[in-house]
Amino acid sequence: MSAQYKVGDRPWWAIYERLTNVEVLCPVCYGNCAVRLILGNGDEALLPCNYCGHSFDPPTGYVTEYQAVAKAEQVTIGIVNISETAAGQDREYRVAKNFVDGSCWAPKPEDLFDTEEEANARATEKAEADRIEHETRAEHIKKNAHKSFAWNAGYHMREAKRHRHDIEYHERMAVVCKARGKDGAS
Repeated sequence: MSAQYKVGDRPWWAIYERLTNVEVLCPVCYGNCAVRLILGNGDEALLPCNYCGHSFDPPTGYVTEYQAVAKAEQVTIGIVNISETAAGQDREYRVAKNFVDGSCWAPKPEDLFDTEEEANARATEKAEADRIEHETRAEHIKKNAHKSFAWNAGYHMREAKRHRHDIEYHERMAVVCKARGKDGAS
């Protein structure tokens, strides 16, 4: 049985979000907001990074990616609803992450903990359960749900081979570009 909280208590909430916008360091300028272009005659030009800045926006040094996030977050209990059932008491908690805009969430009681460590463990457990469920669900395994598993297995093997070839090609091209950049070649 999970702990019982009162209004004003500050438990830790085990959160797992499948698609969350996360800011990561730009893989082109590495946070410098600029890239150095070496011209064919050896001159250098410093240009604003167009990867983390999109033509009309100035570069930020960061890009946004979607990632799954499992974390513990300390919240404040704002509302406790208690109802009596034949099985006993049911508690529903409402927490506010931002009291200014009035938005609130209703975490499941089994996702609230007294310590950050317990909440992190539960968040990791939720993430692993989601990963397993996602990987084993038939509609996600098949590329084309109307074809047999044998056809889909062949498709995935072919695509894996194609992607391995693409990876090798792009890695070779990156090495060539780096070498030419050091030599001053255009």
